[in-house]
Amino acid sequence: MAFLKKLDAILLCALLTSCEEVFTPDVVQSPVLCVNALVTAGDTIAVAVSKSRLYTDTASSATVVRDATVNIYANGQLQPAAYVPREDDEIKVEVESPTLGKALAKVTVPGAATIPTVEWEASDVEVRSYQYGNVLDNNWQHEVSFKLSVQLTVADTPGPTFYRFEYGCPGNDSGAGSGDWSLSDKYRLSVGGLVYDLEPIFSEHIGAFESMMGADAYGFTFFTDRQFAGKTYTLHLQFDNCFYVGRDDFMPDGRLELCLYSISQSYYDWTNYLWQRENGTLSDFGDYGFGDPIWGYSNVSSGAGVVAAQSRAVSTIDLTEFIRNSIDK
Repeated sequence: MAFLKKLDAILLCALLTSCEEVFTPDVVQSPVLCVNALVTAGDTIAVAVSKSRLYTDTASSATVVRDATVNIYANGQLQPAAYVPREDDEIKVEVESPTLGKALAKVTVPGAATIPTVEWEASDVEVRSYQYGNVLDNNWQHEVSFKLSVQLTVADTPGPTFYRFEYGCPGNDSGAGSGDWSLSDKYRLSVGGLVYDLEPIFSEHIGAFESMMGADAYGFTFFTDRQFAGKTYTLHLQFDNCFYVGRDDFMPDGRLELCLYSISQSYYDWTNYLWQRENGTLSDFGDYGFGDPIWGYSNVSSGAGVVAAQSRAVSTIDLTEFIRNSIDK
């Protein structure tokens, strides 16, 4: 009788594992224009135009569009390609292709954020100094490692607002946000290791269920003003992996830029969709057939692509004196 009780489970496993077939479905939907652009106040607009394709089509030319015309409108007026958008501009991107039809998207450039105060403190400072080259020349190189704690205050603007935080340094070839740069062959300053979990607002998009399943905000620095609408909020930013390497004969330029972007809702919704797709539990359920799939986000009329906007506010921390004093002790 014990065997008979297990028989149903054995037969069910056989049914689930014996039916497998690889097939390519017939798709009758024609390709559409895909339009992507990030409009930044004070910078020219670059629009990327491509077309949708089948998931199975991996050819390098599968998304190329050669016959598209792009028009950019600001506040209802057609603009030249070199137009530089301003805060509060209403931008419309209109793309037309004789073979793929039309696609358009609108976005308003948000006003720049305000950063009333920035305070910082270094801790766990360690200095290592050693000679290099000819000992008689008395040339010294210094290494300073430390942790950096920053309190950056955000003053909210009227209406729903969305934000993005990044950090970097002037002259950083790898772009703001990497926190790692090389300004000279004689010294190097790196500020990194942002501890995302210490700033709870970076996790506001994570629901209770995702949090229970172990989801975290690593790499996600987007947030809204829902918790401080019309007020101020202080970001608590902890950088654990900071170091400086330099020589005696060259003084450091220890400027660190803290960049706070006001972004459009389309930008926030797109990044939130990416997080849900890559890290969210509901996406996993959809992949295994236990729930509906998470549909891709787009604010373009064709249903493909994202047109977003942002404005940038910068506050600079100068670590030069701190580095000098640490070496001289």
